[in-house]
Amino acid sequence: MDRGMVIFVGALLTFSSSWLGLVLFPFWQLNGEQPYRKDAADDPYPLALQGTALAGQKVYQREGCMYCHSQQVRSEKFGNWWDEHGQERTGADVKRGWGQRRTVSRDYIYDRPTMLGTMRTGPDLANVGGRYSEAWQHAHTFNPRVFNDWSVMPSFPWLYRKEKVVGERSERALKLGREWTVDPGYRWRPSAGQWDAILRDQGEAITARFLSDPAHSTAAIDPGTADGKKRLLDFWLTTEEEGVQIVPTGEGEALVAYLLALRKAEVPLPEAKE
Repeated sequence: MDRGMVIFVGALLTFSSSWLGLVLFPFWQLNGEQPYRKDAADDPYPLALQGTALAGQKVYQREGCMYCHSQQVRSEKFGNWWDEHGQERTGADVKRGWGQRRTVSRDYIYDRPTMLGTMRTGPDLANVGGRYSEAWQHAHTFNPRVFNDWSVMPSFPWLYRKEKVVGERSERALKLGREWTVDPGYRWRPSAGQWDAILRDQGEAITARFLSDPAHSTAAIDPGTADGKKRLLDFWLTTEEEGVQIVPTGEGEALVAYLLALRKAEVPLPEAKE
C-alpha cells in the first residue's frame, strides 16, 4: 500500500490526459466551426434542418435507425466493396455512390445529436437523399421487401395508415400492389381455397383486366388450369386494392423528409481532400 499514492496519481494523469485529448481539445478545436462558402454568392453548407425534416430526425432517432445505418462516408483509401455483379473490389464508400468525398467534422455542425451510427447492417445514409426518390423512400420504409426479397430491414407500417378511398386516390398514397397492402408490414398471398373463392366471384373481371394489360394483351390464358390460375394470381397481387389506400402519417412524412435532407459529402470542402 506504500505505492497507493503513485498508483492514484498515475491513474488520474492517465484519465485526465485522455479526457483532455479526446474531449476537451476536439471541443475547443471544432466548437467554432462555421458553414462553408467558397464564394460570397454561394449558399452556405451545411444548412440546419428545419420544419418537417427536423421533426423527422427525432423519428429516425426514436426508431433506432442509427443502430443499423451509419452516416459517415469513409476515405477512398479505406476498405473493400462489392459491385453489382458480386465482385469484391478495392475502394470505399465513394465507389459505391454513397458520397462524393469522405465526411468531415463540418458536415455535422448542425446535427443534434450526431448520429454517426454503430454498424452497417444496412448501407450508409449520409447522402441517401440524393440517391432515391420520395416515393421510393416511402415504399421502402413501409416494407423494404418491396424492392429486395432478402432485406433484413424491419417494416415500419405504423408510420402509415390504411384507409378507405373517398373520391379519388390521394396523391400521397403509396402505389403498391395488394400483396403489400392487404396485411401492412408483410407480403400477403391468399391460400389456395381463398384464391378459388376469389376467382369464382371476380374471375371474369380479373381475366379481363389481365388481357387489357399491354404486357399480357396477346397472351392466351385459361383460368381453369393450374398455370392460368397462377398467372392470374401473380397479376392480381400486383394490382392495387379496390377502395383502400396506404398513406403516410405525419411521422412517416417527417421521417422521409429527414432522409431526403441527408445530403452530406456532396459539397467539396477544402479539409476533405485525401
